[in-house]
Amino acid sequence: MVEQPDVVIVGGGIAGASAACKLAAGGLSVVLLEKQDAYKDLVRGEWLAPWGIREARRLGVDECFWAGGGWEIREWMTWDEAVTEDEVEAVDMTGFIPGIGGPMSFPHHAVCELMSEQAVQSGARLEMAASKIDVTPGPRPVVSYRTPDGPRELRPRIVLGATGRGCTVGRQAGITMRNSMHHWGGGMMVEGMDAWPPDVQAMGTEGDRMFMVFPQGYGRARLYLNFPTVNKHRYRGPGGVARFLAAFELECLPDRGKAVTEAIPAGPLSVWPSVSSVPEGPPMTEGVVLIGDEAGNADTVLGTGLSCALRDSRTVCDILLGSADWSPPAFAPYAEERAFRIERLDFGASIISRLHVEFGPAAVERRRRVRKLMAKNFAAQVTGLLNMVAPEEVPEFGFSEFFAERLFRETA
Repeated sequence: MVEQPDVVIVGGGIAGASAACKLAAGGLSVVLLEKQDAYKDLVRGEWLAPWGIREARRLGVDECFWAGGGWEIREWMTWDEAVTEDEVEAVDMTGFIPGIGGPMSFPHHAVCELMSEQAVQSGARLEMAASKIDVTPGPRPVVSYRTPDGPRELRPRIVLGATGRGCTVGRQAGITMRNSMHHWGGGMMVEGMDAWPPDVQAMGTEGDRMFMVFPQGYGRARLYLNFPTVNKHRYRGPGGVARFLAAFELECLPDRGKAVTEAIPAGPLSVWPSVSSVPEGPPMTEGVVLIGDEAGNADTVLGTGLSCALRDSRTVCDILLGSADWSPPAFAPYAEERAFRIERLDFGASIISRLHVEFGPAAVERRRRVRKLMAKNFAAQVTGLLNMVAPEEVPEFGFSEFFAERLFRETA
């Protein structure tokens, strides 16, 4: 007989696994499908804003982050070619949301593994190595897939698509996105960074690269670079890892970045086009609802993807657990709130990208000018709040074209 669970979740990442935990704990029958045969480092986002930590608590999965290696980051340093040595200062990141503390850095795959285990303990069924997943929307959707033991078919009441930027379920359900790309990015895990301040994250721009360093404790850190699309092959192929680490040899970093350039690779290097995707309609259809990056995402440079995914998971789970009506209109509040949220995040990411991921003399001068404006007028720092607090808590004026023009005007 064909299995008929309440919910099938396609994708066992942060969004999908957290939803499985919440729904199974709420008494629904849940099947969680994950294409990997075991969770491994795929160089995904590993930074969670304080508002994302709050969402994790509300979902009841925050302990998975801490048990999986979560590390609190307490300070933010900006080293940049547009910033003189005496201008560099540490920004306290611990006081944005009472009772939360600073943002968290963590190994993504370890947290996903613990979260999927929690889902199973709550009553969900986990299928690893689920391949060739095909979703047919409808009042009673059909999910077919293959396992090492052969084909399977499920007929749940609803499917949650949580396959990330690949948008596997969304494309099959006919949900389209408006995509744009500003630059490329790359990331890698390293260890041996004992000389780096353990609770300090850093970012800055020099030459043709924007760098980010997120410590994960005990000398481990996740490194990221953002760079022009013309350089998309620079860190690929033989010697790519060495070139990636060498890119952190920068005049703006203390000791020319020696703490980073001498680090030891501890995971794969991955590079990708930094694409933002905005749904051209509601992220749902009959029998299918999308969550996480699959439902749309802002440029990765903003760092809010995981916080957004957890908000999606909580909101959709509350609807599923709060009513027997799972028709598309029941999810209209989710679609409306998410559209508002992604519009703000996308706007904020465009500000950060233009400010920090554009290169050359004019871009350096722009960063100097904006920095002076922010020093004189704290309100000019408003979009920076998107890294810390939820979009609805950021003042409205920070999302106006007038604000962007004021921030980036080319003449005084």
